[in-house]
Amino acid sequence: MFVDTVLYYVFFSSSLLLYGIGINRVTQIGFSSKTEVTFYVKLILSIFCSSVLSWLVTYYILLPLGIIELFPIFTFLIYVCINAFFEALIRITTNKSCSEFVLSFSIVLISILESSSLLNSLLICLCCLCAIIVIVPLIIAFKSKVCPEIKVINEKYYALFFIFLAVIIIIFSVADVSWINFLEC
Repeated sequence: MFVDTVLYYVFFSSSLLLYGIGINRVTQIGFSSKTEVTFYVKLILSIFCSSVLSWLVTYYILLPLGIIELFPIFTFLIYVCINAFFEALIRITTNKSCSEFVLSFSIVLISILESSSLLNSLLICLCCLCAIIVIVPLIIAFKSKVCPEIKVINEKYYALFFIFLAVIIIIFSVADVSWINFLEC
């Protein structure tokens, strides 16, 4: 089950490729030279802490009360509180801002929605982050080989970039075709 989940969320149902989670950050790789360690630490801590608390609230409070439909609202509130805490902690200690919302909240929401246990939720969070890490070298190679003359993000870059992502989606999804199962019978 562990290997199936990892392969599914990293390759076949990649959060970056199929849901578009983190695509705004990934398109700018190579254009900004600053890599902040505090940003990534805050991102990972806020994702995992929010996922744990949201899963506990969802399965131990909302599910017994029969109001499971409200879990996105509670997940949002939990995420905002945890993210604000880590943001304040980073601003106090380093005097820098590491604000980010869409990427981490979307990963938390997917992990709560598609998990069956707390461990599975944490595994889905980790796999969503790994999916972005797997795609980044491919995108860097794309930028260096296909469009090295593009120094700023423009329409030509986006057109080529989305065609490139579509090809990657097709490559990752080729093993998930039903006719292959028909040939095995």
